[in-house]
Amino acid sequence: MVLLAGWPGTGVASAEVITRISDVRTLPRLEAAKALPVRLRGVVTWTDHVNHFTVQDESAGIWVNGQEAKNQGLWATDPAIVRNVHEGLEVEIEGVTHAGGYVPVVVPRTLTILGEKNLPPARAVDYRRLFAGAEANQRIELPAVVKSYRRWDGGKAWLLTLDAMPGEILAEVARAIVEHPEDLIDAEVRMRGVAASRFNTRGELIGIRLLSGLAGDVVVEKPAPAPESVPLVPLAALNPFSVEPPIPHRVRAHGTVTYVAAGKFLYLQEAESAVRVELASAHGLVAGDRVEVCGFVEMYRHVGELVGTTVRKIGVAEVPAAISIRPEEVITRNAAAASRGMSAQPHDFDGHLIRFRARLLRLQSAPKGGSPFRRLTLEEGSLILTATLESGGGQSFDPLLPGSELEVTGISQLEYAKGSGPGQTTLAVGMDVLLRSPADVVVVHAPSWWTAGRLLGLVATVLVVLGGTLLWVWQLHRQVAKQSLQLAKEMRTRRDAAVEFEATLRERNRLAANLHDTLLQTVSGLNYQLRACETESLPLVERKLNHLGTARRMVTRAQEDLRGTVWALRVLPLQERSIVEALQSLAAQLAEGRDVKITVSMDGALPRMSQFVVGNLLLVAQEAMHNALKHAGPSRIEAQVAVRKDGQGITLSVRDDGDGFTPDAKAGPACGHFGLAGMQERIECLGGKLRIESAPGQGTRVIAEVPLRPFDEEII
Repeated sequence: MVLLAGWPGTGVASAEVITRISDVRTLPRLEAAKALPVRLRGVVTWTDHVNHFTVQDESAGIWVNGQEAKNQGLWATDPAIVRNVHEGLEVEIEGVTHAGGYVPVVVPRTLTILGEKNLPPARAVDYRRLFAGAEANQRIELPAVVKSYRRWDGGKAWLLTLDAMPGEILAEVARAIVEHPEDLIDAEVRMRGVAASRFNTRGELIGIRLLSGLAGDVVVEKPAPAPESVPLVPLAALNPFSVEPPIPHRVRAHGTVTYVAAGKFLYLQEAESAVRVELASAHGLVAGDRVEVCGFVEMYRHVGELVGTTVRKIGVAEVPAAISIRPEEVITRNAAAASRGMSAQPHDFDGHLIRFRARLLRLQSAPKGGSPFRRLTLEEGSLILTATLESGGGQSFDPLLPGSELEVTGISQLEYAKGSGPGQTTLAVGMDVLLRSPADVVVVHAPSWWTAGRLLGLVATVLVVLGGTLLWVWQLHRQVAKQSLQLAKEMRTRRDAAVEFEATLRERNRLAANLHDTLLQTVSGLNYQLRACETESLPLVERKLNHLGTARRMVTRAQEDLRGTVWALRVLPLQERSIVEALQSLAAQLAEGRDVKITVSMDGALPRMSQFVVGNLLLVAQEAMHNALKHAGPSRIEAQVAVRKDGQGITLSVRDDGDGFTPDAKAGPACGHFGLAGMQERIECLGGKLRIESAPGQGTRVIAEVPLRPFDEEII
């Protein structure tokens, strides 16, 4: 061996280069996965001319995976060289090891062609080693019988099914060395090629494939017999006991077709025996045809079946009568025979046409876009089974209802499981039935309309409706209680507002009267006395400059302010007038003696309104107009009353074109100004909203929105 330092592309700092193929094959999987460096020399024994080939030296054979080399970016050889590689070339490969799928493989970095060399001889196979995978990637030779073939690798090869006595092998054979594979069916051949392991993604061996690409790899030792010369055997003796192991050739049998799945399989019955025949293509056969079949016996379902079959129609006969027997009884009979280690008598009923009664549990159709079928799930005694119509054309199945008692006719297919009785390995545990047409299903008794499902559905519906009703009543009760509490609260609030309004009204009028009768009279007398003193004491010119004149003017101003306050405190009596009429009277009094125009308008018909609601709105309007006249210097004031469309509310709007102000910056009660706060409180007591819209130089608009309630008339 050669010692390398820093082998390119391996990630290994220093390792011994492996030069014998057998040393690679004996590596444990974890060791092979470390990408150990290799330099191997051997002869190419097989190639796909693209990515993969096998190489064998005097010690063993190995699989070379060029695709993995490309995936890893390790491949450094011109692809044209790989395409020109063929069997019989001696090559040298540098690369690394890989765990592979089952047997360790080599991932190449470079490939060097050294020249032509004779292939290693194909050694006789050791079947124990072969089916254990020990012969993988080595050239072998074995006898076999060809059972079937199909196109492979896009038509570049044939895939032959071989009975290698004792196991089945798939052989991939280059098309160039076999021109007419149909001539090989049932021929005894000697096959040569490279054994390749078939494995799953868990790295477990599941089979063997033979790769043959050279002329002479397929040697016919005994040509296939003509179908008519194949021994004719009864269906009951397809796979009989023999003291000598027979060569697995085809057998020939006659029978009557009882069921056909076009292009897939058919069932034959003869006397008390039945068999399933796998078809490679459609033959246009129907139930009742007498046929001769020639094929290989297989044990796919633990019972004999014919595969790789040729079928020839030889006549017409009546379809055998269906046997009346319960599926549960079929299972019981087979179980009893198995427990004794004997065959069932008179037969096992597998593949026979039977008739029985069962209850329908479910009717199922194929999903949209899938292969058409109709499937009935049936209950027969303690057994649950299915009956399937593969063609799916049974519209008469549609009226079938679960719970119907049916009479079913069809081909029985037993389901098997491994048993434990003496001398037997399988046990019938279930059954499926193949229906030939919708006529194979007859309704014996329709189900009662009052099925358990319907009764349960009715009870569930009643419970849901009752529950929904109770929930609705409970919710309604909650809503009524909530609305009642809300209404009572609102009535108390509005009654409190009415009482407060009456009390405020009396107090304002009393205060206005007291101010008028006492303080206003006193200030008026004081003003008169000051004017008299001023007139008598000084000449006219000097009177303008003395202190008495100044005091008189201050008293005059106080007199005017006090008179305005008294007027503002007084509330105009409504005297059965509407709010519009009261506003018009208020506007006339305020405009008298002032250079301002005050108008009142109405939008909508006035509903009946309680006196305390009208009185509060009138006070708000009075305060808004008085504030405008006192602070804004307007030339026009507009008051408008609007009724909501549903008659359940009223809006009072007072607009002026005065100086305006910034509402958020206006002084409030903390600074001794109570006008805006008072208006806000009055409207909120009525359950309404007050808005002030104003800006410097743009006038002011006071908007009061108040709801009207039918119980207002009952409030004082």
